[in-house]
Amino acid sequence: MGLTLLLTVLRTLLVGAWVVLKPILGWTLIVIGLIGMPMPIVNGAIFLVIGLALVGQRNWLIRWSRVQIKLLLQRWAASDMPVIGPLGRLARRSAQQISRQNRRVHWWFRERQARRRAARAEQITSPSD
Repeated sequence: MGLTLLLTVLRTLLVGAWVVLKPILGWTLIVIGLIGMPMPIVNGAIFLVIGLALVGQRNWLIRWSRVQIKLLLQRWAASDMPVIGPLGRLARRSAQQISRQNRRVHWWFRERQARRRAARAEQITSPSD
C-alpha cells in the first residue's frame, strides 16, 4: 500500500515537472538550432526539429511564424524581379508540396489508428473459442 502510494506521488511529480520543463527544453533546443545553422560544427537542423517537436505546432509563436513565412513566400512569388520571382515561386510550390505530404501522412496515421481501434474492439467483443 505504501509503495504504490509513493510510486503514484512520484509519477505525478515527474509528469508535472515534464509539463513545465518540456517547453523550456524545446525552446532551448530551438535557440541552439538557430545558432548552429550557419556553423559547420553543430548541425542546427537536428536541434531545430527536436525543439519544434517538443514545443509543438500548436504554440502561438510557431503558428504565427509559419503564417509570416507563407506570406513572405507569396510576396516573393508575386515579385517581378528576375531572381526573386522564380525563387519565390519555387519556394512556394515546395512549401505547398510539404504541406500536402504532411496532411496525407496525418490522414494515413489517423485512418491506421481507427482501423487498429476497430480491430481491437472487435477482438474484445468477439467470443473466444
